[in-house]
Amino acid sequence: MRYRTPRFIAAAGLGLTIALALALPAPVLAESPGNPELVQPVVSEGGQPALDLASPSAVLMEVLSGQVLYEKDATKPLAPASLTKIMTLLLAIEAVEDGRLGLTDKLVASENAESYGGTEIWLEPGEEMSIEEILLSVAVASANDSSVALAEHMAGSEREFVDLMNERAVELGLTGTHFVNCHGLDAEGHLTTARDVAILSSEASRHPDLLRYTSIYEIRIRPGGETWLVNRNRMVNFYQGCDGLKTGWTNEAGYSVSITAKRGGTRYVAVVMGAVASTDRFADCVKMLNWAFANYTSLLVAEKGHLYGAVPVDLGRCREIEAVAAGDHGVLLPKGVEGEVSREVSLSHRVKAPVRRGDPVGVITVSRGGEEIGRYDLVSDRDVGRISYAGLWWRLLARVLGSG
Repeated sequence: MRYRTPRFIAAAGLGLTIALALALPAPVLAESPGNPELVQPVVSEGGQPALDLASPSAVLMEVLSGQVLYEKDATKPLAPASLTKIMTLLLAIEAVEDGRLGLTDKLVASENAESYGGTEIWLEPGEEMSIEEILLSVAVASANDSSVALAEHMAGSEREFVDLMNERAVELGLTGTHFVNCHGLDAEGHLTTARDVAILSSEASRHPDLLRYTSIYEIRIRPGGETWLVNRNRMVNFYQGCDGLKTGWTNEAGYSVSITAKRGGTRYVAVVMGAVASTDRFADCVKMLNWAFANYTSLLVAEKGHLYGAVPVDLGRCREIEAVAAGDHGVLLPKGVEGEVSREVSLSHRVKAPVRRGDPVGVITVSRGGEEIGRYDLVSDRDVGRISYAGLWWRLLARVLGSG
C-alpha cells in the first residue's frame, strides 16, 4: 500500500524551505570575459602595409570588430575642425532613436546661432526649421549655424551640449578627445586624435539613419528648395560603398576627413587628419580602403538582439532570462578563410536573482584552426527582481497542490 503525504503537511513544510532559500546570499553571476581586447592588427608581412600616405596622421579600422589595420601617428592630439560634427550628429540621431527628438519638430534659430560664420546656411534669428532639415544641413553642408542651433535646441545652450559631447566621448573611450564647441572652429583645448575619430566614426556608422544623411551628395531644403546643399565629401559620389561621414578644414587643423564605406558585410572607417591639401586626404583614404577591401573581410559572429538560449533564474520573479548579444560583433579575416572559423556558445547553468538587463550570462567564443580569435559577452535580455517571501510561498504551494 502506498501512502501519500497529506497536502496540508506538505504545505506546512514550505516555511522552512522558503526561509532557507531566501536566507541564502545571491551568488555572483557566472564569470564571463568582458569585451575582448582587440587582437593584434592585421598587417602585411614585415609590418604595416606600405601605403605611402602623404597625410601626417591616419587610421584604418574595421567597424564590426573594431580592429585597427593601419595607423600613422594616430594618437597625436590635433584640431578636429568639422570632424567635431560627427559627435554632434551622433547625439542628435541617438535622441531621435529614443524618442527625445522628432524629425518633424520645429527648431527656432537664435541670434547666437546666426553669429558663427564659416560654413553656414544663413539662419535668420527667429527662423523655424524642422529637425530633419537641420540635420541635413549639418551632415551634408557642414553648417556651423545649424550645429549651434541644434545644440541649443537639444540642451538649452551650446555649453550644456558640449558637456554631453564630452560625456559621450568618455563612454566611447575617446581618451585623447576634449570638445570645446559643437562645430569645430578652432578653439584652445579643442582636440582629438585620428584613432579617437575612427572609434567615434565606427559608432556613428552603426546608425543607418545617420548614414542616410551623410550619403547624400546634394539636396535642396527650405520652402521651394531655395537652399542647395552640396556634400564636401566627394567620395560619396565616386567611391563604391561610401556613405559618409565628414570632412573638415580650418587654418589650424589643415584638411581632415573621416570616410566610411561598406561592401557586402564588411565596413571600414578611414580617417586622415592634418593633410596639407584637400586632394591628399581623399587619395590617402582611397589607398587605405582599396588595400583593406582587397585583402580582408569581416564575419558577423554575434547579432544584436539575437536569442542564444535561455538561462534559469533562481528566486526570480520570472523563471528564466534569454541570453542575447548586446551588439553586433565580428572578426576580421584574410579573404578566403571564412570556412575555417567556428563559434561556440557557452551559457551560465543558472543565475540567482536579482538580474539586471545587460548582466553577462554567457559568452560566444570564436576560433580559427583551434586558436581563439574572439570572445564576446552574451547578456540578460531583461531585469528580473528577486521574488518576495509571499510570492515564493505561493509558487511552491501551487507546485505541491498541483502534484496531488
